Amino acid sequence: MTARTLRFKVFIFWVGIILLPATIWGQVSTKVSPANPLYNQNQFREAAEIYERAIAGGVENGHLYYNLGNTYFRMGSLPKAILNYVKAQNLLPRNEDVEANLEYAVRQTADQLDGRKPHVLESVLFWVGDLNLSEHRMALFWINLAFWVAMAVRLRHQTPATQSARNILLAFLVLALVSTGFRWHQETRQSIGVILPQQIDVHSGWNATTVVLFQLHRGSLVSISQEKENWYAIELSSEKKGWTLKSNIAE
Repeated sequence: MTARTLRFKVFIFWVGIILLPATIWGQVSTKVSPANPLYNQNQFREAAEIYERAIAGGVENGHLYYNLGNTYFRMGSLPKAILNYVKAQNLLPRNEDVEANLEYAVRQTADQLDGRKPHVLESVLFWVGDLNLSEHRMALFWINLAFWVAMAVRLRHQTPATQSARNILLAFLVLALVSTGFRWHQETRQSIGVILPQQIDVHSGWNATTVVLFQLHRGSLVSISQEKENWYAIELSSEKKGWTLKSNIAE
């Protein structure tokens, strides 16, 4: 990353953090509108409580998570800020403000670690991360509709052009199915956590008497692969993984 790019991202971060929280529309705004004036008046704890109540009430909105991340950052709670930025990024994958704030917050941690484990398919299905799950489903719906229209036209007009159109749409439909399934797996099956304490030991097994493999610090992002009793198995890479107490991680 060049110095110019870094300066730009820091600028974007502070514009998003200081000036105004993200705009929230529709049903979300009616639940969280009292929080925005509180945020602008530096009453961050009260604003965070309103945002959290909206989320607990079932509101799933990327701008809401982004605002909550900004609020926790201003409160000095890096782990919760980072976690909410990650959730915002899942719903707003092309939002540059969310990306810039997440990168900036991670750089404020001791380890500066983003341990979200990339899936091997991500290098092949490179476009998957540019759409959230709802957008993938919508694309799948329209491609599926277009395919069946092409099938109907093909039955009535059996020409090379209609056959080519059908085959092309079939290929796109298969890609859309695979992409949507993969994105669904990413959002529902892959668990991401953030380290809460100032420093933790990562063990070779799921009890405190096992060997300490390495240490992590507050705010580090990790992938959670499994759980046993009150322990989580976490992974940073295929070579670096171990176990820590569930109480050390926020999800």
